[in-house]
Amino acid sequence: MNNNLLDKYCVDTIGFAVSKIGLIKKVTNRTIHVDWGHKVMIYINKDFRWVPLTKEEIEKKYKKNKFTEDALRRAAALGIVIQ
Repeated sequence: MNNNLLDKYCVDTIGFAVSKIGLIKKVTNRTIHVDWGHKVMIYINKDFRWVPLTKEEIEKKYKKNKFTEDALRRAAALGIVIQ
């Protein structure tokens, strides 16, 4: 399976605001495991709807005003620097 997804990030949005940041922890032939901070969710590959991003891609693509307070805390906990 596509192991280059491992340790990449997923961004969940509400409208234009980043509401959650997930970290891809495990990839198998059928599932993708994402740690959203409060819990790990397991998605069947065909139901996985996120574009995996690197830390640098998130830092470049999203500005601070696009984040909810919870998402900013999560970004900080993951070592992602939001400008």
